[in-house]
Amino acid sequence: MCCCDSDDGAPRLRTADLARLASQRLRELREEGRELHPVVGKGRRLADHFWGSAWMRRLADGEEGGLCLAPGRCLLRHGCVLDLRIAEGLMEALVSADVLYEVELRLAPLDGERLEALRAACCGHIASCVSLLEGKLDAPLLERLCDPETGLLPGPEDWRMRCSCPDWVEPCPHAAAAIYAAGVLIDEDPSLLFTLRSLRPEQLMSAPEEALAAASPDGLAAPSELDALASAFGIKIEL
Repeated sequence: MCCCDSDDGAPRLRTADLARLASQRLRELREEGRELHPVVGKGRRLADHFWGSAWMRRLADGEEGGLCLAPGRCLLRHGCVLDLRIAEGLMEALVSADVLYEVELRLAPLDGERLEALRAACCGHIASCVSLLEGKLDAPLLERLCDPETGLLPGPEDWRMRCSCPDWVEPCPHAAAAIYAAGVLIDEDPSLLFTLRSLRPEQLMSAPEEALAAASPDGLAAPSELDALASAFGIKIEL
């Protein structure tokens, strides 16, 4: 069974070889002292919670629209995403296939008009950052936040991709693997979706003119909100 095929349809690596090479490379890189954050997709759906599942549905919509993403899913499921780091508007990944590939994906912030429209839709309807990150909101608001044209989730046209592989298609299998891996991490920590969109969750909880007043003086959520987030998702938040 082949996982990644070349442009002419000839097989590159079988799945057993992918997993073996990925495990070997991960071990070697760690022996060299590299600090890595591997991501492995488990389960048929790859996500169990609201925002992770919404991310995966957005990718499924892209496949229905003609994107070839299955090779990326295959790489993820076989442990080939050896490292993934997420920052504001940026993902950097190290993906193992026939060789190691470096992937960079950039995501522009929401434009002002789109952000203001989202704020207006959310104003008065979100009780806390926790309810927003857990997806525990009224169905119409969740539908608005996940709208493919005007919501939070990025579409194929929003990504700017760079990979060290020679493939000319976008996304290449390695970039697709990184995007799927991001969904796995977002399923575990939904705040990463907002990080990628260069957005703070509390910005959606107030009317546009009240957004600054709603945040603490340093622009972060209040301590009580941070404590609630850390408890809800089992994560450590450092200021």
